[in-house]
Amino acid sequence: MLKLKRINEICGQFAGKKILVYGDIILDRYIFGAVERISPEAPVPVLKVSSEEVRLGGAGNVAANIDQLGAVGLLLGVIGNDGPAAEVAQLKKGSNAVISDPQNKTIVKTRIISQRQQIVRVDREEKIVIGASLVGRIRDIIDGAGIDGIIVSDYAKGTVNGAVMALLKERAARTGIPIVVDPKPPHFDLYRGVTAITPNLKEAEEMFGKPIVSDADAALALQRLRRKFRTTYTLITRGGHGISAAAKGGKIFHLPAFSHEVFDVTGAGDTVVAALTLALVSGATLREAVAMANAAASIVVEKIGTSQVSPEELKARLHTILKHH
Repeated sequence: MLKLKRINEICGQFAGKKILVYGDIILDRYIFGAVERISPEAPVPVLKVSSEEVRLGGAGNVAANIDQLGAVGLLLGVIGNDGPAAEVAQLKKGSNAVISDPQNKTIVKTRIISQRQQIVRVDREEKIVIGASLVGRIRDIIDGAGIDGIIVSDYAKGTVNGAVMALLKERAARTGIPIVVDPKPPHFDLYRGVTAITPNLKEAEEMFGKPIVSDADAALALQRLRRKFRTTYTLITRGGHGISAAAKGGKIFHLPAFSHEVFDVTGAGDTVVAALTLALVSGATLREAVAMANAAASIVVEKIGTSQVSPEELKARLHTILKHH
């Protein structure tokens, strides 16, 4: 059982940590408004716009979560040399190792929202191409970074490939730091030998080859995935069923979901991998780290869009969970 003293001890270590976050960087654009009528031109709603926002998505949201928790998220990835790239730079002014490449285009996802409900999403994206020269630049940044851990945020947009994964795994092994992967198909073969993988339910089922309905199914899937990928830790985020986790040589455990009301699950996986990794490098056991990641996720799903959690929010939620459970 995670105690209040341990929560404070672990959170107290966050400020001194620096995590390299490598992966697909996405610019999330939000258009908020109200729908009061149907268009006379076509049977579609007319949105009267009230406000617009841009936020970091993908690996950018993971790094933003690290920052918000009081540590440093060193963001590394490839974007274009375009207008959206300038917006990314404005959103991530500190600890920004992002490579702006004119041969690529920044990925943009635009969500149109009315009364806390997403009406439609518009994606502007082309596959990110990482050539030999970009691999060289990425290698220099990885080698020169003073870091306590690595997160790979793979959205299968092209940023994560075999060459870069080899560099990241070599750096982690050489310096004895953890490398945690939030995976996406079809890259499962790239993750073998990392410290931890954190698939969601759909991804875990695809890797497992069977539906995961019960805790028993999840336990069997965890055992097979850990052996297949030779990881120290394996987690499955199961939405409303919480998180199931296993450590090499340890017992499998399941933590239930805890949320007052779910509004938007966008970016919840980013929050889980950020909080989990930061807790692990701050001295937490796997069970403690999963409990903190689970609590952090329960906060962001109560918000609209890609969101982050502060240490104060995390402590308050953990205190509430301990009090009522």
